Amino acid sequence: MDNKTIIKWTNRIALFVIILLVYWVFIFISITVFGLKVFRENITELFYLSIVGIIGILIGVVIVNIMFNLTSISESLKKSKRQDVNKKRNKLWMALIILSFPLILGILFFGDYRTTKIREQKLIEAAKYSITNNQEITENFLNYSFNEQYLQQTAEGLKFIAKQAESFPSISIIIEDTINGKDVFLRFTSYFYKDKNKNYSKIDYIYACSPEEQEYLKSIFDGNNNEYLFSAYDGNYELYYPYKRGKNVIILYFTDRKQYGKFGS
Repeated sequence: MDNKTIIKWTNRIALFVIILLVYWVFIFISITVFGLKVFRENITELFYLSIVGIIGILIGVVIVNIMFNLTSISESLKKSKRQDVNKKRNKLWMALIILSFPLILGILFFGDYRTTKIREQKLIEAAKYSITNNQEITENFLNYSFNEQYLQQTAEGLKFIAKQAESFPSISIIIEDTINGKDVFLRFTSYFYKDKNKNYSKIDYIYACSPEEQEYLKSIFDGNNNEYLFSAYDGNYELYYPYKRGKNVIILYFTDRKQYGKFGS
């Protein structure tokens, strides 16, 4: 293998490694800064990727070092015309690489958007499934009265619904009530511990949420709104799904936490 061939291949390998590392850093920073959920993000995998990145940098440094040494040795073999052609090609490749960054960023945002829409659809399907296939249980949810029987019955009903499907999102119900004449929202989950000596208090079940969410919940219970509310942030997906029967109203509240998101997942 002559010097020209060695230089050509070391150049290609070095350039490939460096570009790969630059792309990886760009993608990682974009995902971190914008909170995008497109690829897996767990600590173990991130650790191994970091190790691979470090090894890649070391390999890149060694290759670049060899490349420059070989370049100096074989400099006499190069012709000025060939250098001009290479410069033009290098400029073209550099322009293409620079233009690829906005494209990659656009793909990341699209992946995050698509992941969010898929999670939204799955939560809506879970809500419809819960109501359609558990009519008796959801009817019991509507018959609200703050007492031990209702708390236990609701917890068992929510637990039963959650057990019906694999990877079912967390489900709870939200109801409007009053404490000392003040309207509050109470949230009931599948957890309930029966204690004969315990006096159950509404305060323990108050649901704290943002002003925007409070406004939405109020509009549902006042009868001014009947639309669901979906939100997504930092891998957390939430769905408020109202369910009405006559004058009785409850809100099925679904939460789903994903460590990763993929195209079509």
